[in-house]
Amino acid sequence: MEITGLQNPVVKAAAELKQKKYRQQQGLFLAEGLRTVEEAVRYGRVQSIFYTAVEDERTRSVLEEAAAKNVKLICVSEGVMKKIADTETPQGVLAVCEMPACSVEELLATGKMLLVLDRVGDPGNIGTMLRTADAAGLGGLVLLKGSADIYAPKTVRASMGSLFHLPVIGGVSEAELISSARKAGYELLVTCLDGADNLYKADLRGRLAFVMGNEANGVTESLLAAADKRVFIPMQGRAESLNVAMAAGVVMFEALRQRL
Repeated sequence: MEITGLQNPVVKAAAELKQKKYRQQQGLFLAEGLRTVEEAVRYGRVQSIFYTAVEDERTRSVLEEAAAKNVKLICVSEGVMKKIADTETPQGVLAVCEMPACSVEELLATGKMLLVLDRVGDPGNIGTMLRTADAAGLGGLVLLKGSADIYAPKTVRASMGSLFHLPVIGGVSEAELISSARKAGYELLVTCLDGADNLYKADLRGRLAFVMGNEANGVTESLLAAADKRVFIPMQGRAESLNVAMAAGVVMFEALRQRL
């Protein structure tokens, strides 16, 4: 049976998850698009999946996999899908997922490299950095207070499924990060120009948390003061700076190169 009513309570509840306050209240978020839903089913905790007509084997396969895990499947009209989805032209499948629970201490206990974002405001940048951290083998992502919501639809899409591969923690204070990192034997590394070493001459093989700052202003003075390592990325052209997601990628993959 297909749901066609836009005022259906189930439809309205799912559509509300496009807003941060409802995501926080429910502990749920939306994962939109076939690739993202596939990763959610395989690695996340999916509550339900909304879908329109199934016209390809790949979609059918992911729905079957979800059904085998007792995920609720809800067939809806294209109009309903447009109401729930965040994109202008939905792919025809989206999942309602549970936010995983994880503490800073649990994340630091892994001993793996971590990425920390300080007041990064663009959801696309955050999703891209999460995807890059996943590719570079990092152990997780920490978003300090003032950063965009990791569970915003645009961020989830930009992560291309990596949100379901790595633990992510949001709303962490600077003081909590610094204190917890110290106790766990982590060094904080920041990118800046003042008093910084050339990235390619720095030792990045220790237990490190890479701190990337706000797109316009960089990291805060207090984080700079707390940093154990400061590095800059040498550039040869006339560009003044790199996009924060690109800079994070350069740093993380240089660390990976050194470890390999």
